[in-house]
Amino acid sequence: MNHETTNRTAAELKEELKKGLEHLRTLRDEVRVRLHLAGMDARDEWNKLEPHLFDVEQAAHEATEASRRAVAEAVERLKKLRQSL
Repeated sequence: MNHETTNRTAAELKEELKKGLEHLRTLRDEVRVRLHLAGMDARDEWNKLEPHLFDVEQAAHEATEASRRAVAEAVERLKKLRQSL
């Protein structure tokens, strides 16, 4: 793998992480709005999930495969919670 390929791969990973974080933040905001109207069960689930989202956002700054997977997993968890509201 040459230097140009490595830079492109890193740039692609950073772009994917950026898009993932944007999606994560959009979903987070949607969930916050829906929680205003949600019952206690959903609020309990949110209280478990929200601290994890902060950790995922912090890990994403490292731009690793593990952080990419963590963002993707968090997006899926938020989607499921959003659908349940």
